Amino acid sequence: MKKNQLKNIAILTDNFPPCSGGGIAEWALGVAESLVAMDYKVNVLSRWRKQVSTSDHDQKDYELTCMYGRDWNTYRYWYVLYYLWKFLKKNPRCIVIATTWELGSPMVFLRRFFPQANLVIIAHGREVTKLKSAKELRTFEKTIRHAVLTIAVSRFTKEEILNRLSTNNSSVEFLPNAVNIDRFYPVEDFRTIQNKLGVNKRNKVILTLARVIERKGHDTVIKALPDIIKQYPETVYVIAGPWKEPFYQKLQTLIDDLDLREHVVFSSFVSDEDLTKYYSMSDVYVMVSRELEKSGDSEGFGITFLEANACHCPVIGSYSGGIPDAIEDGVSGYLIEPDDPKALSQKILLLFNDQKLRDEMAMQGRKRVEENYTWQKITLKLINHIENSLQQVSH
Repeated sequence: MKKNQLKNIAILTDNFPPCSGGGIAEWALGVAESLVAMDYKVNVLSRWRKQVSTSDHDQKDYELTCMYGRDWNTYRYWYVLYYLWKFLKKNPRCIVIATTWELGSPMVFLRRFFPQANLVIIAHGREVTKLKSAKELRTFEKTIRHAVLTIAVSRFTKEEILNRLSTNNSSVEFLPNAVNIDRFYPVEDFRTIQNKLGVNKRNKVILTLARVIERKGHDTVIKALPDIIKQYPETVYVIAGPWKEPFYQKLQTLIDDLDLREHVVFSSFVSDEDLTKYYSMSDVYVMVSRELEKSGDSEGFGITFLEANACHCPVIGSYSGGIPDAIEDGVSGYLIEPDDPKALSQKILLLFNDQKLRDEMAMQGRKRVEENYTWQKITLKLINHIENSLQQVSH
């Protein structure tokens, strides 16, 4: 199928910038902008939030429709069904890309009336690994079966999908996340952020930019700090991101127990314009996530590793979830086992002790992103996957 035969592409998403929505919001924006640059007609259907207005996107070449609805998580299916029905009546022959399988589930019903519309599902991680009940799993499998293609952003997520299907005849492909290199790049003027955090040029800065929740492994970094401080007493660990109170209090207690009050700084919300400054001022970016089996909570990929690399910051992550697809061990950063403070302190000290090694990793990380992880390149691969899947269905 030729590219120009795909007239309309609709992207369904729970979150869309400027509201904060993590990797899924960034995925929706990056793909939407790249598709427009490739001359596709793109419509974004996003959950309405106070932070988002269609006027925020007036200068863009894609159309944005805000899906209104109270108690969204409870009635998501019906709201999406309503807005998607309205869209498909005007665009019956299109590709619907759902950024989670839940958003794509109304297409199981809608394809009875719009058989020329095809569903593509993007699977990130937690929305798959959290599935427990038989009812959820049946709905999940039925939705995947109705999709012409499912894209998993990591090999881990692909395996989790296949493990939940009764047969493996669905089209599931691995395609990683990406980053906008025109937005994420090294900057030198981050004095305002340093002043805000009480950091100076003498400090060695370790950064984690993520929600402060148990899965992200902030406690492992804090436990690694005493060994690091022995050699570099002015080390500061910057924890940037909103927090949930129980785990936040747990971290505060751990900080007091280890007498690290002067070495840990919390910075809650980070604006988009300050992200590059946080990454650029840091000596190493760390997010050593763990899997929480009881709740099915896992790291689907870890887009912040690519953002940090794009800003010339080496990274350290864990062998957990989809993180190994975001980091090339020994090239753009290091991988360690989760919940291993000793291994983490050793890797951080390796970078602190060898400036040449750190600089090489910083350059290699940026090069790796430029060559393999831009939205333009990932979106082109996405289109190729869609075309191949459509050709297989038509035969």
